[in-house]
Amino acid sequence: MRRVSLPKSRRAFLAAGSAMTLLLTAGAAQAVTGGTPAEAGTATAEAADCRRLTGLDLTGLPDAPAKIISATPVAATAGKPAHCQVKGYVSPQVQFELRLPQDGWTGRYVQLGCGGFCGFADPDDPNHFLPGGCAPPDNGRVVIGASNGGHIGVDSRDGVWAHSGPQLRIDMAYRSEHVTALAAKAVTEAYYGQPPRYSYFAGCSNGGRQALMEAQRYPDDFDGIIAGAPGNNLVALAGEFFPWIATVNTDDEGRQILGPDKLPLLQSKVMAACDATDGLTDGLINEPRDCSFDPGALLCPTASPQPTCLTRAQADVVRKFYQGPVDAKGRRLFPAGLAKGSEAGWLGYVIAPAGHTGGLESLGYNYLKYFSSWNNPPASYTLDDHRFDMRTFKKLRTMSGIYDSTDPDLTRFRDHGGKLIMWHGWSDPAIPPGSTLAYHHALTRRMGGPQATQRFARTFMFPGVFHCVQGYGPDTFDLFTPLYDWVEKGAAPQKVVAAKKSGDQTVRTRPVYPYPMQTRYTGSGSIDDAANFTGVMPAELPDDRYPWAGGPFRSGYQQTCRWEGTKLKCAPSRKA
Repeated sequence: MRRVSLPKSRRAFLAAGSAMTLLLTAGAAQAVTGGTPAEAGTATAEAADCRRLTGLDLTGLPDAPAKIISATPVAATAGKPAHCQVKGYVSPQVQFELRLPQDGWTGRYVQLGCGGFCGFADPDDPNHFLPGGCAPPDNGRVVIGASNGGHIGVDSRDGVWAHSGPQLRIDMAYRSEHVTALAAKAVTEAYYGQPPRYSYFAGCSNGGRQALMEAQRYPDDFDGIIAGAPGNNLVALAGEFFPWIATVNTDDEGRQILGPDKLPLLQSKVMAACDATDGLTDGLINEPRDCSFDPGALLCPTASPQPTCLTRAQADVVRKFYQGPVDAKGRRLFPAGLAKGSEAGWLGYVIAPAGHTGGLESLGYNYLKYFSSWNNPPASYTLDDHRFDMRTFKKLRTMSGIYDSTDPDLTRFRDHGGKLIMWHGWSDPAIPPGSTLAYHHALTRRMGGPQATQRFARTFMFPGVFHCVQGYGPDTFDLFTPLYDWVEKGAAPQKVVAAKKSGDQTVRTRPVYPYPMQTRYTGSGSIDDAANFTGVMPAELPDDRYPWAGGPFRSGYQQTCRWEGTKLKCAPSRKA
């Protein structure tokens, strides 16, 4: 078993605080030194050890001067075992929260990424998505950590915090999860007397972007990473795709052209046209790119709107949703548009409910107004001021070196022994799955082809699953166990079995295989039983190049920013 070794700077820091560490761990049982973490989880600590963590001096932690705000013993409840709840911050505003189990620690640390623009450190906040809706199998015996992304927000769409805070932008961009990991490992070592044996990161949406940022910039932070529906192409996603969705569905009077009332019709017609394209009529579209549905088939016979058809303007909006943002010459400003089969998830993200603003519209507006550039636009700025042209596109791209995590070179992460599971729902209404496949393609090419890449990185695509959670397909699945097995036992995941539940009852299970493998029915037995399906390679491999104005994804674009006095200097990041 590989033991995690601390950087020299951290060892020196912790050695300097050895007296405090000894004090904190005097009442703790000795941590286990043999076997896998799952087999050897017997580390314990007393409530008094928890309270003493408030005296732990983390101000000398390299690159992450931190303070502990509180350390509170929490008694066991029906849902949670006894644990030590630690709250703190890394300068200037990276708030973090840790939960250290009092008994049976397995030696693992799991850090959760944060969706939207974050703003919340509570690991139970719904923005800290659990992949497939499943907690780690050793939940309650694993140290859990999360951060607020470096700032406080009213909600995950809020961008006002970035208005005049360049350091807060940097922390949200790439620093917050790294410094949280450093502080969390130092606290864990102080509490138990040893650092985590294995460290994991799991995030979805912006948390998926954070996950890939960790693999690219800080490959030694985590042994295993789960990156779900990653918004890793953030500049083009928030600066072009989100505003496009809002703009093309707004008429001259500011009203939605396509409203919520048309979504059931659209979803049913798409499913009727494309459900069987994979050879099985089961309410799922396994490969939406094979779907040839055109909304023009639903045009009303007359110009007057009717409940069972679309007006010409509404059909045009749907086409533009599927297409994604383009300029006047048809050049793509983002790799892909919304997938066919995602329509059931559009309400809330794409289509605004009555009296509300759509989620993607809010995210796009807050990004463009408050942190898409070092220089903010006028206070009067609205999405009406945005232009889908190459001049605007190139201006936005100047921030890619800060926000984007699209570097396909994961050599350092691979050589560290790291393992990566990427996943995306085919019916995602917020981040097009084609964006993830474009990165998958670049990663595969850069890392030596499919065989070499799959030794450390695999991608899973889930039919009928929405953005990070829920869907009409099997949307409950465990990615922690296969990642644990891959990192700790060397057993790469051959498939993931997803379940569809109705209350507490499982009504369907379906296997998903590493992309580009497809799931195929064996021809006998229930189509609701995963045992009756197998994985096959497609006769013709899909084209995942997704040509667009910012492609292909490349290395060498990332920047690291540092303060020199009162001036912020950003320069190309250097790789070891």
